Amino acid sequence: MKNYISILFLGFTLLLSQSCDTEYLDPNSTLEPDVVNSTENLVALINGIQQRWSTDRAGMIYTKTHITGLNTDELRLLNPGNLGENELLLGGDDVNGGNELLNNIWTQGMLARKEATTIIDAAEQAADDPSTANSLKAYGLFYRALVHGTLIQYFEQLPLEIENDAPFENRTVVLQAAIADLQEAKGYADAGIAAEVSSDVFQSVDLENSINALLARFNLMAGNYAAAISAADQVDLTVRSVWEFDAAIPNPLAFWFGSQNVTQAKDLSFGLPAALAPETDDDRVPFYVTAEDLNAPSPDYQVVGFYDDNLDEIPVYLPGEILLIKAEAYARNGDLSAAVNELNEVRTKTAATDAFGLGADLPPYSGPVTQDDILEEIYKNRRIELYLTGLALEDSRRFNRPGPGSANAERNRNYYPYPNSERDNNSNTPANPAN
Repeated sequence: MKNYISILFLGFTLLLSQSCDTEYLDPNSTLEPDVVNSTENLVALINGIQQRWSTDRAGMIYTKTHITGLNTDELRLLNPGNLGENELLLGGDDVNGGNELLNNIWTQGMLARKEATTIIDAAEQAADDPSTANSLKAYGLFYRALVHGTLIQYFEQLPLEIENDAPFENRTVVLQAAIADLQEAKGYADAGIAAEVSSDVFQSVDLENSINALLARFNLMAGNYAAAISAADQVDLTVRSVWEFDAAIPNPLAFWFGSQNVTQAKDLSFGLPAALAPETDDDRVPFYVTAEDLNAPSPDYQVVGFYDDNLDEIPVYLPGEILLIKAEAYARNGDLSAAVNELNEVRTKTAATDAFGLGADLPPYSGPVTQDDILEEIYKNRRIELYLTGLALEDSRRFNRPGPGSANAERNRNYYPYPNSERDNNSNTPANPAN
């Protein structure tokens, strides 16, 4: 990987952000010696990574939501003049390495990974004591794992090293690297985050619980079911871990849904086939999707939920995801009774008992107690509970739903072409996937 992913070291600016006095370092204009020799600036760089991840149309939240949502029928396109989104909606061969959203998610992800690695490598040099250094490392490792575990959901392989012509690694190796980073981060976080770091880092992301949530998510993706259950058990479901916004830096999905010029909710199906359609009294449906007149011949569906107002917080993970991770892991390990118990925790959960006010308020599962039937019900609930979290493509593949070329296909691609920006700079870039 060549230098196009490197930070441009052109001087640095400390900026005030959000509704507090927390500072973040603009990652695109940093003077490297000043950053790596200062705990204060490494903390500011952590905040800069969070801003890169969560804000703007080029950021990771917008791109992963739209790549997935247009692939799996969660979203409709309002204006085909948005060429990148239109290509993703068409799918198949209409998507190539020049796609704007693919280039954005790759470039922003690799920059965030570069910045996270800078924090990890510089922590001991910058910090006055081991506790502070380890706290800095915990954040760097968390964000590096988040990047790797997210990008591998869209691309078959990734480069793990930051170097010219970096070799690409397969999905198994990438997930192992992400899990290893999170395990190391967990050790540091469990020992306690030093006040020198916690006092200035953005507080909306609860690091300890988010580490365990990602360990559960990525272990499930890797097929490490016992480890996924163990990590999920350590997540406090009453704690809210969120990306937060303000008037100057708005929720990027609410902003663009509100523009009525790019995308909106497709319908009330959440991209599910008729056989798996949400139940009519599922309270999660009106939580996420509404229309001025739901009884109109062609309702103008609108996204609400976490994406209705520019100040809405976006969860880093949802309590329902953690419960459904356990349900799926138990089911795949053959413990169907435990799987149904966890599934019912989601089906019967009410808004009043959920940290984010998201509840289905449905009766317990009453279908056949077979592995296939329970997994299908888990998949259905994941697609509804986790609407627009960017996990639907990963889920569709993992549950072996009909893919490209199949009758009644439920996704229009399995993986995406590598961005031209990478191929032009890295001779080790693999051949693009067929679909």
